[in-house]
Amino acid sequence: MKLMEIYAQYATPTLSYATVRDYCDSFDNLNYLATTNCDLKDVQRPWVVKSIISKMPPGSRLLEVGAGQPLVADVLVKLGYQVTVVDPYDGSGNGPSEYEDFKSRYPDITIIRKRFSDDLQELETESFDCIYSISVIEHVPISAIPNICNGIRKFLKRGTGRHIHAIDYVLKGVGDVYALQLLHHFTDAFGVQQQVVDDLIRSAADDCETYFLSAEAHNRWKGAVKYDDFPMRRVISLQLSLPL
Repeated sequence: MKLMEIYAQYATPTLSYATVRDYCDSFDNLNYLATTNCDLKDVQRPWVVKSIISKMPPGSRLLEVGAGQPLVADVLVKLGYQVTVVDPYDGSGNGPSEYEDFKSRYPDITIIRKRFSDDLQELETESFDCIYSISVIEHVPISAIPNICNGIRKFLKRGTGRHIHAIDYVLKGVGDVYALQLLHHFTDAFGVQQQVVDDLIRSAADDCETYFLSAEAHNRWKGAVKYDDFPMRRVISLQLSLPL
């Protein structure tokens, strides 16, 4: 109930980027989610919870795409939301494969062990109030972006539905050109002008409040790969909250 009161009026712009201010707020009020990964997810997971609280009343039907360990879904279920997760849990993209463990640990979450697309027979058309993703869109090949977008359009309620995404975005360094191309493909599909997206990215690059992936987090991401083969890049979280 405290979270519902704190974030009932939380500002959720259509386009934004993660900030240190928001992370510090999450550390104080959603510490469980803000200290789990020591990377971008520590600011992304709380932001999604706050955004949903501000836009959707308890009881709303939510769908998480590519949840991994469903920590956010679990928090939302405890707040009174109905949450379905769609994730193959096959280890692809460095994702988890502990399907049976998650199914046992999170019994109140409906888990569909498949990849999200407009082809899912388990879901009813226009049946969800909100579809959201956390650190997922950047892993989708550009060729598969239309499938994701078509799925969002098919399963989200028209007129009242909203989709929310926290996206890892390479601002500078290896992969930055591809990151911009992928982001444009995704936002173009929902009528967001490229100039608006580009202006947001420039603002994030110039803002001292922007939350960046740390050197420590990059080192963990790099793993056993030699640094010369996986050098540091400037990575931020871009945040979308779009009506359908």
